Amino acid sequence: MADINKTKKQLLYELGQARQRISILESMLPEAISKEKAQEGRIGERSGEYLRSVVRTIPDLVWLKDPDGIYLACNAAFESFFGAKECEIVGKTDHDFVSKELADFFLEHDRKAMEAGKSSINEEWLTFAGTGKSGLFETIKTPMLDPNGNVIGILGVSRDVTERKNVSTALEERLAALTKPLDDSGEVTFENLFNIKDIQQLQDEFALATGVASIITRPDGTPITKPSNFCRLCNDIIRKTEKGLRNCYKSDAVLGKLKKDGPTIQPCMSGGLWDAGAGISVGGRHVANWLIGQVRDESQTEEKIRAYAREIGAQEEDMALAFSEVKSMPLEQFERISRVLFTIANKISSIAYQNLQQARYINALKLAESELATTRNYLSNIIDSMPSVLIGVDTGCKITQWNVKASKTTRQDSHEVLGKRIDEVLPRLSCELERIEEAMRTRTAISDSLQTVVNGGKIYEDIVIYPLVANGINGAVMLINDVTDRIRLEQMMVQSEKMASVGGLAAGMAHEINNPLSSILQAAQVCLMQVNPESASNKNVAETCGCTMEAVHCYLEERRVLKFLDGIHEAGKRAAGIVSSMLEFSRKSELHRAPTNIHDILDKSVKLAATDYDLKKKYDFRHITIERYYEPGLPLINCNRTEIEQVILNLLKNAAQAIAGQSQHEKVPTISLRTRRTASAVRIEVSDNGPGMTEAVRRRVFEPFFTTKEVGEGTGLGLSVAYFIVTSNHDGSISVESEPGKGATFIVELPLSEGGGGVPG
Repeated sequence: MADINKTKKQLLYELGQARQRISILESMLPEAISKEKAQEGRIGERSGEYLRSVVRTIPDLVWLKDPDGIYLACNAAFESFFGAKECEIVGKTDHDFVSKELADFFLEHDRKAMEAGKSSINEEWLTFAGTGKSGLFETIKTPMLDPNGNVIGILGVSRDVTERKNVSTALEERLAALTKPLDDSGEVTFENLFNIKDIQQLQDEFALATGVASIITRPDGTPITKPSNFCRLCNDIIRKTEKGLRNCYKSDAVLGKLKKDGPTIQPCMSGGLWDAGAGISVGGRHVANWLIGQVRDESQTEEKIRAYAREIGAQEEDMALAFSEVKSMPLEQFERISRVLFTIANKISSIAYQNLQQARYINALKLAESELATTRNYLSNIIDSMPSVLIGVDTGCKITQWNVKASKTTRQDSHEVLGKRIDEVLPRLSCELERIEEAMRTRTAISDSLQTVVNGGKIYEDIVIYPLVANGINGAVMLINDVTDRIRLEQMMVQSEKMASVGGLAAGMAHEINNPLSSILQAAQVCLMQVNPESASNKNVAETCGCTMEAVHCYLEERRVLKFLDGIHEAGKRAAGIVSSMLEFSRKSELHRAPTNIHDILDKSVKLAATDYDLKKKYDFRHITIERYYEPGLPLINCNRTEIEQVILNLLKNAAQAIAGQSQHEKVPTISLRTRRTASAVRIEVSDNGPGMTEAVRRRVFEPFFTTKEVGEGTGLGLSVAYFIVTSNHDGSISVESEPGKGATFIVELPLSEGGGGVPG
């Protein structure tokens, strides 16, 4: 027990110690949190300062504006552009620093970037106010968005691309020149073939290594490169006189003439020093001279130089002194150097020709690529402008092509579906996989028709699968056409033809049946009158015959003769109703039309259906929920009110009968009435939640005498008459959409009158 008590005391002590430590930690926690936040703040400040330092030091122009074009910040490079400090720029707009035209240009591109909601790129020539420097700049403007996606500013970055543009332009010009025919008036030049900077370096190093002067000129002697190692006599005296320079060009032109056996070595025609030259050609065309020389030997004398000085108008003493400074070289050594020059010139000619061929190959390749891109773009435009869905697939049925119509139809862009299997993207086409494989295997086109339900509506499609073989790549192309409208039009045309043919038949039959039917009805009615026990004349005749009328009536009732007569009379009336419907079906109504509120017709028809005796016998309309979804403000329809009421009443009866004919289940019997305006008509929908109908029944539902009811329950003319009233008498349309277990929807469209009709008040 003592041990137990000791343990309790120990636990209580430790618990107290723990509570004390927790209290201390709690008191220290705010200070720790404060220190941590301060540390985070210092890190954030250092990071922000580092970022600002980077932005300020980069050579690109960087700036930030608000949506109204007012500057919020900029870096040092941008300060140089405006010639002002950041503090002088912030709060102002472009109009405060540049011309109105340029400011409007800047703001227009700001607006385009903000409206697009993404970065925009443009090139613009800028002149720096601070330095006067001008250049071509590539500017990227990016809209800045808040967490809700609202534009709060525009970030701009400009980079100097002048040098890049110059290099690109030079390359394009060089390529353009190289791809011209050699006999073209705009002939190929040495400058087009080579980078002059590289050639200058080669020339300088050659002159330094050999100790001779060197220059490369055009075929006429005018210089291409700068002189290398030129002596003072030629560079500062002879070439500074008009005649001396002209003679130099003439001499250089002669020295550089094309020769196959070696260089031309001879005294210069402008001073007499030893010179040598080798021509540079491309494809047999002379494009440049490489000249060396300005060396002397014993054959050149001071007297000749003085005489030439007088000839060209130079100072004799100065020219004589410069002549003495000219490097002496044995002729044999100079000839060896000249042969090396000839070898180099030939090599350069070979390189020049290779450059030319390569340039032409590149140009041909670029032209081919351009033509290919144009062709691809052309084909892509054709494919995207097609009214049909076009889908390309590879051998694994993965999508490789997806045109604009496919995107619009499926609401899936090409980047979302490319590379996916077609049955993953469009499960309704999974039944076509075997046909796709068959088309690729047999190399023959395969046609098919498909009937599917998309977004709750039934569509009909014609599908053609074409095998595709291109550059060894196998695949197939599916062309899918929505032919729903065509199929329905064909069905309506067939229906109209049936109506037209049956109409004439109905009229003839009605007239033929009407006469004997009238006789039957009249005879039945007379018979019933003749056995009426209340009639005085009947009683007199009965007494004359030795019996009472009561006895006769009793006999007839016992033998059910009276019941048979009633049956004959009722059947006759029914037949008369059929004949009346047939006559109505066969002739166009002449009744008056007037602007009518379609909602009034629907409500009136519902009331009539609720009081219909035939309906109440089996399908009490009052037990059916009527839902109304009327579009407000529908225009008045110019129609025969009585006929349209007949159509709607017939549709309501059919809906009620369909609902009553199904087995009892949890569904509440419901008929929905919907109206809405289309582009050229008012659309009425009568829907029920009954058992629906099969496709075979749906196609025949408007045929005369077609009925799914038991014998004696329907004539099969109700919907036919409704079809006739809507299509023939009112130039409208009537159709039905239904599937087993999903109810049925009858759709009536009545055209708007000219001017769109009035609007019900």
